[in-house]
Amino acid sequence: MALKIQVLKRQRGKTRIKPRVTATCRSCGKPRGLNHPCKIATDFKKRKAAAARRAAADRKRQQAARRKAAAAARRQNTPNRPGAPSKPAGTPTAAKPGAGKTGAAHDYHTCTDNDCRRFACIAWKEAFAEGAIEGYRDGSRDGYREGSSDGYRRGWNVGYDAGLAACPRPHQ
Repeated sequence: MALKIQVLKRQRGKTRIKPRVTATCRSCGKPRGLNHPCKIATDFKKRKAAAARRAAADRKRQQAARRKAAAAARRQNTPNRPGAPSKPAGTPTAAKPGAGKTGAAHDYHTCTDNDCRRFACIAWKEAFAEGAIEGYRDGSRDGYREGSSDGYRRGWNVGYDAGLAACPRPHQ
């Protein structure tokens, strides 16, 4: 804190001394008043953002490592998946036919492999199963309708009264 004296000149004999108190800020060193809002420049925001970016990158790396390990485990546990060699690596395999050349076609109508993962085979088997279920429903509905009409022609409705009369139990 400093004490400055300011001399105010006026008319003769009227010189007046005006003391003025000034202070220098302890943090920034600037000569400011007592209610000076000192703003210290720091890099806290920048360091905080950098730490957040590093943490996010570490999280992403860990997630990628977990996904990679899970995929490797799935590949190891999946037996004979399509496109994977089913023979040991040391045995020579037949060469693939070139592009545009057709090999033996895989007919989805005649495919008997229940685990075949080709799209056409899966779609065909699902549609076939749904069609069979619908066919059973249609057959059951038609058969019930036909059997019911035959029964009425044969006299089921007449036989009900005779059956009640022949029953040894009391009916009301």
